[in-house]
Amino acid sequence: MDNVRQWPGKKWCLLLSVLTVLSYGIVAMIYGLATWFRTWLHADVMYVADYDILVLITLGASILMLTAIVGLSGVILNSRPILAVYTLLLWPALMSMLAVGYTAYKRSTFSLDHKLSFSWSKYFTPLGRLLIQNALHCCGFYSALHEAVPSRRCYPRTELPGCKGKLYRFERENLGSIWAATFSVVALHLLNIGVALLCSNHVTETFGKGITPRKYRLTEGDVKADAEKLVHVVRPEYSRASSSLTFREDRKEAIQEY
Repeated sequence: MDNVRQWPGKKWCLLLSVLTVLSYGIVAMIYGLATWFRTWLHADVMYVADYDILVLITLGASILMLTAIVGLSGVILNSRPILAVYTLLLWPALMSMLAVGYTAYKRSTFSLDHKLSFSWSKYFTPLGRLLIQNALHCCGFYSALHEAVPSRRCYPRTELPGCKGKLYRFERENLGSIWAATFSVVALHLLNIGVALLCSNHVTETFGKGITPRKYRLTEGDVKADAEKLVHVVRPEYSRASSSLTFREDRKEAIQEY
């Protein structure tokens, strides 16, 4: 890690991109967990009627959060291999988001009322029907006499209406919100993929991996050639100071005067 003040602009762009991936991954996970634990109104209806979409949302949120954690690690550690893995993981995350959006759009747009009628008769269990009846305050599908699950408030002569109208309105609104939010985030996710492709290799100012290219590396032959050149170098002869008595006497006189 280096000083934050020395980070290049592309590294800041990549960090912001990773944080946005983490943010909508956390939002999706919160929505999924809130539905699994039935903490919001009509969560039971979502759990029964759109169980497959709920699973896809949870799976996609997990992939997004994992991808963001990998990307954040790569940015902090200046690791280009980790950032390459992050860039690769963005594509499965995109596929999971498209699966959620497409499934919700297809279900809400094409014959939603027929799909709900068929699911009520064939796929919903008695417990699932009871959960929907209690959440929407209705009884049966068309009326209390049509495939209703008896309860304290649901019996043949009850004044509660059938669940078809309320269930249809809830599904149309809920599924519409899901696919609209998902496809809007997909556009942002595509931008994040572009940022990752452009900036993952520029988290530092170092060119490449900081390794000397092969043609510039020092080999054993180069070392031997340099050694042979040094052997044939002619050394200059150094002259020594004269040791005659004249210089010695002058030195003695200088010492005595001092």
